[in-house]
Amino acid sequence: MRDLFQAQYGVRLDTFPAGRDGGVDVRLHQGGRELFVVQCKHTPGKKFSQIRAQLLGEAKKIGSRFSGQRYFLATSASLTRANKQEIAVMFSRAKLSEGDILGLDDIENLLVLHPRVEIANFKLWITSTAVLDRLLSSDLYTRNAALVDRIVARRRLYVHSEAFPQALDMLNASHVCVISGEPGIGKTTLAQTLLLQLLADGWSLHVASEDVSDIERAWKPDVRQAFFYDDFLGQNSVLESLSKNEDSRLAQVIAQVEKSADKRLIMTTREYILRQATQVYEPLSRIDALDDVTDGARVLLNLGHYTREQRAQIFYNHIHFSDLPASARRAVVLGGSYRAIVGHPNFNPRLIELITSNFGRSKAPGADFPDYAAKSLDNPQGLWGRIFENQLTGTERLVLLLLATARSHIELSDLLAAVRRYEEALHGRTSTDANALYRSLKKLQGTFVALDSQNRLYDPRSGIHPQKKSTLISLKNPSFADYICEYLASRPTEIAQIASGCAFFEQAETLVHWELAGEPLLESLAAAGPRFQRARRLSPGQQHSLMDALLRLEKAESCQWEARSSWAWVRRRPVPASRHLFILLLDQKYGRSLAGESTVRLITEALRQRFSEGQQLQGLDLELLRLLSAYDGLRPVTTCIRDDALESSMMSLEHPRDFVEALSLIVEIDIPQSERSRQVEAVLRSTYADFARAWDREQASVTNGITECEDALEALRSASSMFGVEFSHETSELGSRLELLREEAFEYYDPSDNEERDYGDWAQRPRRNTDIRPEIRSPAVDEVDSLFATLIE
Repeated sequence: MRDLFQAQYGVRLDTFPAGRDGGVDVRLHQGGRELFVVQCKHTPGKKFSQIRAQLLGEAKKIGSRFSGQRYFLATSASLTRANKQEIAVMFSRAKLSEGDILGLDDIENLLVLHPRVEIANFKLWITSTAVLDRLLSSDLYTRNAALVDRIVARRRLYVHSEAFPQALDMLNASHVCVISGEPGIGKTTLAQTLLLQLLADGWSLHVASEDVSDIERAWKPDVRQAFFYDDFLGQNSVLESLSKNEDSRLAQVIAQVEKSADKRLIMTTREYILRQATQVYEPLSRIDALDDVTDGARVLLNLGHYTREQRAQIFYNHIHFSDLPASARRAVVLGGSYRAIVGHPNFNPRLIELITSNFGRSKAPGADFPDYAAKSLDNPQGLWGRIFENQLTGTERLVLLLLATARSHIELSDLLAAVRRYEEALHGRTSTDANALYRSLKKLQGTFVALDSQNRLYDPRSGIHPQKKSTLISLKNPSFADYICEYLASRPTEIAQIASGCAFFEQAETLVHWELAGEPLLESLAAAGPRFQRARRLSPGQQHSLMDALLRLEKAESCQWEARSSWAWVRRRPVPASRHLFILLLDQKYGRSLAGESTVRLITEALRQRFSEGQQLQGLDLELLRLLSAYDGLRPVTTCIRDDALESSMMSLEHPRDFVEALSLIVEIDIPQSERSRQVEAVLRSTYADFARAWDREQASVTNGITECEDALEALRSASSMFGVEFSHETSELGSRLELLREEAFEYYDPSDNEERDYGDWAQRPRRNTDIRPEIRSPAVDEVDSLFATLIE
């Protein structure tokens, strides 16, 4: 705001750091006195009704202090003319005029008038709607173009299965298609094939690479848009994926897409992670698209979707377009070994790709290829093992181990630091320099790792981004991280070496992920009582090495980077609550014997401090409190923390969800009631019914869309159920409003505007843009032999 006011008025202004500001965030100070002052209220996503109480408190606090100066009030909330009139009355003692009240629309107008301010302020490049299309959308489109190039380049490998028309029918019927299945079965390939169809039919494509906010930012009304969200629940555990309220926001986006004829959403996830997510995140459990595989919008992809002929086509395509020597092709055909491979119970498109692309590394004669393929299918983990243990140098193996523990894009210098830390911890010296590391990465590029050198990085520590481009590295094949997890499970003594050599907290956190793998995630997060028994997977003493790494790196910077704009990646900021969570999870798995009393008390004190300062309840804080409640010696402290959190929650009861979160602190955490908590619970229960009726009326007057209304109704229904208050859609003013909106929508609905057409069988659909449509070959059963014979013709 300072820069905008400076640009608007042509003067230099003063600003002040965060903290108690006496009602002044920006000021013009000349001639020994303040000529005008600006108070800024950042309340993203909130309406005037939600900040009215806060503004009243501010007006009372400043009184007539600024009546002798020009006083401005700026807020990120959207304000109507009536809202500004009411604010002016609130601040009448400060002589605040309506023209000096700036809402969201006014601020965005100033950004349009002063575009240089946008360029000079990095955060505006992320959040300003005035530059959304120019910056954020261009970033999305850049990613989309790269995705299309990758799809087109791989189209020769595609083979349609029966899952394709099934998924396409789901997409056309409900506008959402969730593709789940085991790793390597072809989820992403099926999703990309659907995207090609949508692109061919004129839909614009947008990729969600970080979280659901990518979809929210790219959303344009009345424009045909297809959104792709690959591995939307993460690749290893749902613990690593969903940020605060991501579950609710995802549920809302899915509901919006389902109701929008001009939107399509395709998502992929591993089946076991989806099962975990619907157990842990209640909003996700209510989404039919994630639960129903019969009549809903989810395709559970498995090997049964591929006929023998389609498997033959997959194997044929990978051989035909590979670098296999002619002797390997002849061996497959002349011996008829392709029949056993095509019919193998472990046949998997990703395995087939890995087998054909890595045979050359084995240095075996071409004639041995059929035997190599058969053994690889018999023991898929053995395939990775043969490559990892026999075909790579020690440095290459170390690089892959560290990349697997980083779990995300890592910058080249950070990877070098991780390599050198590991070598020093293991050998007492370092032997790898930057040139040696880069040579190893180039050898691993393609099969194992992806190198992207066209990136500029923004590091909050320095506040600037480098002028030269930086290299980001990531694992190319997600299955390799699965292999490393299994590799360490069979070699637990190596965990101590890796833990001692960790340079970043995320590496140790990954080891905890793997240590908890296979256990019900809900229990891993919430069941902290003494009755809960967990299987121990580490060898004796290994758990201490892992805990030592967590504690040593608790305050270390992150090694993970996120794409935040078209020109820069941003280093993730450490989240103390998240790091404390993993410390407690490991401690409780091993009987609360690892972290030590002092560490647990420091974690407890950090949580207590946040609530005593009035911080609102966060999802991670709730999980921390659950875990801390299991430590008997901390009961008095955790009781006080719970009570502080309750009182803090009572300060902002503006939505039914706020009441639910407050009551959850009492009824869902195993902490004894105190006199304070009993009093708060009594107030919560006695005031909820009146609040719900008033909120119902207010929301009925401001909701403008069916989705908004249904979201509000669902919030009321859930909260009322928890509080035991009778609630009926029929008697709710929101319910009446919803019916009116539905009638309006039906009145203006014109079936002739619906561009969806029922073409019946896929083969009868009109073909357009065939230059990007995947090649389709589905030979009949008696043509399989003829197909493979062409490999040696």
